[in-house]
Amino acid sequence: MEKKLQIYNPKNSFEIDKSLLTALILWLLSFLFNFAKSIFPRYEEVLSSLGVFVVIIAVVYSLYFIISNFFKCETANGELSGYLVIDSEKIICDLDVYTIYEIEKIQILSDYFLGKFNGNIRAWERKKSNGVKNYIEIYKKNGEYKKYFFLQTKTENIQMFSDELRTYYRFGKLGEQNYKNILE
Repeated sequence: MEKKLQIYNPKNSFEIDKSLLTALILWLLSFLFNFAKSIFPRYEEVLSSLGVFVVIIAVVYSLYFIISNFFKCETANGELSGYLVIDSEKIICDLDVYTIYEIEKIQILSDYFLGKFNGNIRAWERKKSNGVKNYIEIYKKNGEYKKYFFLQTKTENIQMFSDELRTYYRFGKLGEQNYKNILE
């Protein structure tokens, strides 16, 4: 089995979670019903009843939303395409190939695993990582720089390449602390 990790290409756009949008709309409706009572005093009883009903639904949905976020992974705003392969002589990122001789240095962040608790304590954010915030930065000797994000799971992670990364560490391409962080 060839050792490889999937490359993640993030989109440069903003997306809002559908569950969060639903909660926001419910709370907006409850405030609109309360505001509408002052504009339409003739329908105050009906609007009050509807307002209370919407507030109850909003509270119940918000509790569901907060509790369910403990068990859901963060949403990923992008797509998986291509593979990251680290060999002792070259690094292949999708269609780009970097030989060990043209690389000035590499830096790797590999703290995020799919399904791992991500440390969020805010109620409206999901608590499990989507595993795609990991990246490898490749600095070439000619001054070019490229950053690739990749997906890590418990079974497919950067530690699969520990022998290959040792070569980059010995050649001075990978920093000592960065190398130790990957192996731990």
